[in-house]
Amino acid sequence: MATLPANPALIRFMKPTLDTPFHIDYAWWEKQGIDVNVELLAHLCPEHREAYQGQNVSEKIDWVDWDTGEVRQIEGLQYIITTHCSQQPGYVTDASTVLEAVFRVFLSNGNHPLTSNQLAALVGNDPDRILHILSGKVHKGLRPVLPTL
Repeated sequence: MATLPANPALIRFMKPTLDTPFHIDYAWWEKQGIDVNVELLAHLCPEHREAYQGQNVSEKIDWVDWDTGEVRQIEGLQYIITTHCSQQPGYVTDASTVLEAVFRVFLSNGNHPLTSNQLAALVGNDPDRILHILSGKVHKGLRPVLPTL
């Protein structure tokens, strides 16, 4: 029997597992009417936090994914975080909460989807705890990757 692809309208009723890939859904930020740059400012390293204080942070830049060749527009702050801040020692592990650490992993890896098992290895936490955090209410746009139809 053939399996039908998941209906995106029903995805909220699906229970994620340890092998469900998650990512930052930037459309969630727009739907909530929240400027993602406000959040990104909090994830800058001290050097860039000082440099960007009082600056216009709404600039977007073209980003090339060297693995896929895809070009997409990203926030300038996201570029700074990915290329510099996330390379600083303790960037992920020094986060104040597990949720913050997971968010920083996605900022540092270009938002490539990862499972709870993969995230656990990167943040130094239990995969079941990470799944529990990510399976509840959506925080910071962290949600399962929708299957393509």
